Amino acid sequence: MIKVTIIGSGNVGFHLVNLFHNSTKINLNEWCSRSIDFDERVKVINKIENLSESDIYVICVSDKSITEVSDKIQFKNKLVVHTSGSTPYNSLNNKNRRGVFYPLQTFSKSQKLNYSEIPICIEAENNKDLETLKKLSQDLNCKHYETNFEERKTLHLAAIISNNFTNFLFGISKEIIDSKNLDFNILKPLINETVNKIHKLDPIKAQTGPARRNDVNIMKMHENMLKNEEIKSLYMVISKMIKEKYGN
Repeated sequence: MIKVTIIGSGNVGFHLVNLFHNSTKINLNEWCSRSIDFDERVKVINKIENLSESDIYVICVSDKSITEVSDKIQFKNKLVVHTSGSTPYNSLNNKNRRGVFYPLQTFSKSQKLNYSEIPICIEAENNKDLETLKKLSQDLNCKHYETNFEERKTLHLAAIISNNFTNFLFGISKEIIDSKNLDFNILKPLINETVNKIHKLDPIKAQTGPARRNDVNIMKMHENMLKNEEIKSLYMVISKMIKEKYGN
């Protein structure tokens, strides 16, 4: 049974504790957190210097803190991995064996997830450790993908656009709805269908809307409705890109 230590108590660390705790094939040894004093699921420690021995140490901190945290691990020749999509494994201190265990998902502590549907991107310096990360993913019932740094960076960029940017646009939509005292829930079936559609259709083929059909009158009306110049510019830029994409 693989013994694992989680370091970090942000959104990713919080959910990985849930994920590892739920597996009967993994020993969640301890959780290193500066902000949590007690958790009934796992032993909690507050200082990295007090870590006990595990097979794998999973660092779940901000990208800029990965090197600093890995420097503080007192052990040598242990498998230490980070969970970043945009940082190479050589950012980890080379006194230990290094790798990546990147769960490609958006994490919020208040949101429950189906952990078995989360893809895990893995990478390691040597084949033995790569096999360990494969087994770890399998024991978690998660599908894994072997990805190098360049591939992982590409996935992370695409994830930012499809998740973070899309959510920002949802926020703009809600502000427009709120400005007229309308109910944002009216839009949710449309949002759900938009997401569901790409499970069946290529997103490029699923595109609809006034820019797709080059309905100039509707687009001009929308532009006149938008009083915020930045949002208006955003509307015009995206509409222009859609028109050019589809040859309008």
